[in-house]
Amino acid sequence: MEENKSAISPIQNSPEVPNNATVPPTGSSKTRLYLLGGFGVFLLIFIGYLIAQKPRSTTQTQQIIAQPTVQPKPTLPRSKAPGIIISVVVAKGIDSKTGEAIKPTATFLTTDKNIYAVTTLQNAKVGTRIEYVRYLNNKFLDNRSIKITKSNTNNTSFVWTLKNSTATRPVGQYKVKVYANGIFEKETSYTVL
Repeated sequence: MEENKSAISPIQNSPEVPNNATVPPTGSSKTRLYLLGGFGVFLLIFIGYLIAQKPRSTTQTQQIIAQPTVQPKPTLPRSKAPGIIISVVVAKGIDSKTGEAIKPTATFLTTDKNIYAVTTLQNAKVGTRIEYVRYLNNKFLDNRSIKITKSNTNNTSFVWTLKNSTATRPVGQYKVKVYANGIFEKETSYTVL
C-alpha cells in the first residue's frame, strides 16, 4: 500500500506543482473552444444565407414586371435636311464665271495641284453656312465652312491645293460630307492613287 501512496504523493507534493494549484483537464477545454468556434462560423454562414434569401420588395418586383415587351421604334434623324444643297461633286477645276465643276472625277493623282468640292445650291439665303468634313480612310482629316454673302448663289466650292510643286497628296479613300447650317445634306467620295 505504501507503494501506491508514494506513486500518488510525488505529483501532489512535487516542487513543480504547488499544493493549492489545480491542473485543468487538457482534452475538455480544447474541445469546448473548437465547438464554440465552429458554432460561431456556422452562425455567421446561416445569417449570410438568410440575408441572401431576403425576398424582394414589391417595388423591385413591379419594376421587373413593368419592363416593355415591345421592340422600341428606330431613332429618327436629328434634323430634317433643309434641301439647300442639291449635289456635291469633286473635280480638277471650276468655271470662273459660273462656279460649276470642270472635269468632275472620282480619281486623282498624288501630284494633282487642285481638288475642288463643288456644291450646287437652291434657295440659299444670305447668311446660310455651307461646310464640309473630310475623311481619309475613314479617319477625320479636316473641315471648313463658308457663309453665303450674295443672294441667288447657285454654287460654292472648297479647294485643296498642294503647297508647292514637290508636295504630294496622301494615297487613299477620301470622303467629303457637306452640311447646310450644321445639318447633313450630301456626301461624295474620291480616291487618290
